[in-house]
Amino acid sequence: MQLRHFQNRDLADVWQVASESLRERYDPTLFTQLVPFWPDGLLVIEDMGRVVAFVFGVMSGVQHARVLMLAVDRNYRGAGLGTLLTQEFFRECGKKGIRQVSLEVRASNIAAQRFYQRLGFFTVRRVSKYYSDGEDGILLLRYL
Repeated sequence: MQLRHFQNRDLADVWQVASESLRERYDPTLFTQLVPFWPDGLLVIEDMGRVVAFVFGVMSGVQHARVLMLAVDRNYRGAGLGTLLTQEFFRECGKKGIRQVSLEVRASNIAAQRFYQRLGFFTVRRVSKYYSDGEDGILLLRYL
C-alpha cells in the first residue's frame, strides 16, 4: 500500500469509494475542482493500483483547515487507513502553520464521531439541517 497525494488519474477510484462509503452524493468534478485550493490536502492510499481510501481537506483560513471528506473502501475498514490518512493530513497542516482542523459529521454517524474523538477532535456544536437530506451535522474541531 502507498500513501500519496491525489492525482487526476485517481478520480474514478476516489469517486467510487466516496459513492460507496458516503451517503452524500457528489459530482465527480468536485474532486478535481478542489485540487487547486490545496493539493497537499488531498491524500489517497493506493493498493494494487487502486485507490482504497482518501481524505480531502482545504485550508479555510491562515491557521485553519477543514476536512471535507474521508472515506475508506468497506473491504479495508478497520485496518487503520483512516487514522493513517488523518495523521498525514495533520502533518501537511503543520507544514503550513495550520493550528486548527474542523469537520462535520452526520449526527447519526456515531461510529465516525467516535473515530474522530479518538484522534483528538471534540464537539463544538450541532449544525441544523447541514446535509442535503436535512440531517443535522456535528461540527468537530481539533487543535494541532
